[in-house]
Amino acid sequence: MPDYVLEIVEGPEAGRQIPLPDQPFEIGRDGTGVELKGDELVSRAHVRVTPTGEGATVEDLDSRNGTFVNGDEIHSPAYLAPGGQLLVGVTLLELRRGDELRSSGTAVRPLPSRLTSFRPLASAEPSVTPVRQVPSLAKPAAKPDYVPDDLVIEKHLGSDLDKYLDTHTKSKARAAPIALFVLVALVVMIFLALRNERADANGALTNAVLYALVIPAG
Repeated sequence: MPDYVLEIVEGPEAGRQIPLPDQPFEIGRDGTGVELKGDELVSRAHVRVTPTGEGATVEDLDSRNGTFVNGDEIHSPAYLAPGGQLLVGVTLLELRRGDELRSSGTAVRPLPSRLTSFRPLASAEPSVTPVRQVPSLAKPAAKPDYVPDDLVIEKHLGSDLDKYLDTHTKSKARAAPIALFVLVALVVMIFLALRNERADANGALTNAVLYALVIPAG
């Protein structure tokens, strides 16, 4: 069986090479198999790797963050071919042949320059953030320009505008319940009077009929 190597191409231990043994082994953080250091997203027992003649078979061990083969999360044993990638936590491993690794060198991906370049030191003088000037919403009192200058409102008793004043409106609003009560009482009194008159008329008619019946009989 050809020799295979799992090389960490991205992650805290980028550049580390893990030769595949003849027997299945586990990758995690518990130290019983291959231990990945510095990756807090790797479970204690994360994935089991079983070497085969043409690569390896990987199986997720109910890890917390899952196992991915070539970008796809696996839920059952999956085949990892040479050149395939295995992602556990934030550690990306690539399965490579031993002879190819020795001839072509490492496959570690260099970090972008923007992540490796030094940041400029802060200047000795702290920068001053200008204070934002927010315009006030308040405006000084001004004479309205939509009222003609020749319009003069006379305030005197008996003016046509007095009925629109707020004081008169409020007084009428307070008197409205009283007027309504008086109106209801008047309607009730008229109803009772009409009912009494109807009762008196019916009584007089009844007396007249009885009187007409009693006189002939006598």
